[in-house]
Amino acid sequence: MQHHSVIIAGGGPGGLGVAATLEGWHPRFTGDYQFPSNEVQAFAKTNESNPLAFDPHELIDLGHRPIEFYRMRHHPEQDALPLDQWTLGFTKNPRIDWLILTTDAPGGLWNNVPRQQMTLGPAHWMELAHYSIGKFYEDSGRERDLNDLVHRDDLVTYYHAYAEKLGLNDHIQTGMKVTNISPADDDISGRFIVEAENQSNGEITTFSSDYVVFGVGPRSKLRTLNAKGLDQNYVSYAYTHPEDYPNDRVLVIGGGRSADWAAQELHDAGRMVVYVMRQKPESHLKLINDSRYLPYYRRWAEIISGEQERMGLLYESSVRAFGDDGVVTISTPEGLIQVQIDHVVVEIGGDPDYQILEQFGELTFHTKSDNFRFQLNQLVVDQATFESVDILGLYPAGYSAQGTGLSVIGFHAGCFLIAGDILRKLGAV
Repeated sequence: MQHHSVIIAGGGPGGLGVAATLEGWHPRFTGDYQFPSNEVQAFAKTNESNPLAFDPHELIDLGHRPIEFYRMRHHPEQDALPLDQWTLGFTKNPRIDWLILTTDAPGGLWNNVPRQQMTLGPAHWMELAHYSIGKFYEDSGRERDLNDLVHRDDLVTYYHAYAEKLGLNDHIQTGMKVTNISPADDDISGRFIVEAENQSNGEITTFSSDYVVFGVGPRSKLRTLNAKGLDQNYVSYAYTHPEDYPNDRVLVIGGGRSADWAAQELHDAGRMVVYVMRQKPESHLKLINDSRYLPYYRRWAEIISGEQERMGLLYESSVRAFGDDGVVTISTPEGLIQVQIDHVVVEIGGDPDYQILEQFGELTFHTKSDNFRFQLNQLVVDQATFESVDILGLYPAGYSAQGTGLSVIGFHAGCFLIAGDILRKLGAV
C-alpha cells in the first residue's frame, strides 16, 4: 500500500493550489503594500518573508480573517494588477511528499465543460497565485485582457501549463476517482486510508496518508432525476456542443447556469428547444436580468423578449418519463403533457460527494447559497487553517470549505491556510 504524507482528492483549482505550495512554492510579501488596519499591517511586515510560518489564529485575534489576509496580497483591488505591481512573490523550498488523485487532468471539471464555455468572472479571478494567468498569457504569446472573461480553451490550457511550470505532473494520477476515505485502524498506515478506482479498468488502489485534502469539487456526485426511462439512448448527461445533437428537437432539463448555457447555445444553433425547469418564471427572469454582464445572458434577454419561436419554456415543471421513440411525459401546472423529441440534455448539477467520508460518522455542514441559484453544503472548518472540525487532518478545499463563499476568487487563497497548517505540523516552515 502506497503511503504519502498528503493525498489530495481532486485536481481542480482547489487542490492544485495546495499541491503547488506543498511542492515548495512558498509565498512572500514584497514591495509596498497596505492592509486595512495598522495592527495587521505591522503583523504582515513582521512575517512578510515567511507568511506560512505563523499561526493564523493570531490574525483572528486581530479581527482579520486569515483567508482575506492572503487574498489581499493576491487580489488587492478590483481590477487585475500589472505583473510589475504584484506584492506577492514565491520562493522555492524543498517539497514534501504529496499525491493528487483525480478523474480529470489539471483543472478538474473545466476539462469537460461545453466547448465554447466562458467563465463567469474575469481572467484574474480564475488564476492561482503561484503562476499568474497574466504571466501565462505572456509566456504563451496570447494577447488578452485580464479583466475579460476567459474562454475555456485558454483556461484549461492555463491549468495544464500551471502544473507543468511548477513541476506537479509527476505527482498527479489522472483517471483515478476517490471512492472512499476512512480512518486507519493501525499506527503504521498513518491517519487515513484512501481508496481510488481506475476509471479505465475499474481496479481499486489503496493508499495511506497522514493528511487528506478534500478537493473533489462541487459536482463530484451528480444529481439524478426521479423519472422513468432514464436509460433511453437519446438521453445525455453532459452537454458539450450543438454538433452532438444533430437533429432538430432537443429537450433541456435544468434551470441553473449550465442548463441555461446549453438551451441558449442549442437555440442559436437552430435547434427547436423545450426547456423544462422546476423554478418559477420570476426566478429565471431575475437571474437573466442580474447577469447581463455575461454575453450569453444578454442573449437570453433577447430571446425572452422576442417571439421565442424555437424556445419553449416550461416553468414549475418536471419530467415524469422518457418513453420509446422520443416521447417524453412532463408534469406542468396545467397537467401532464407529452412531447416528441430527438435528444434530451440533462443538466441538473451535482453536489460534493460527501458519501466517501461516511465512515467518519455525522459531519457538520454550513448551508451556503448565492443569488444565482448556486447552493451547496460546505464542511465546517477552523477558519484559521481550514481543517475540518469533525475530522482532524482532513482539509476541505475549494467550494466545499466553509468561509470561502461561492466564487473562485474567494477560495483560491485557502491553499495557503491548508498547506501552511500541514507544513507547520511537519516542521517544514
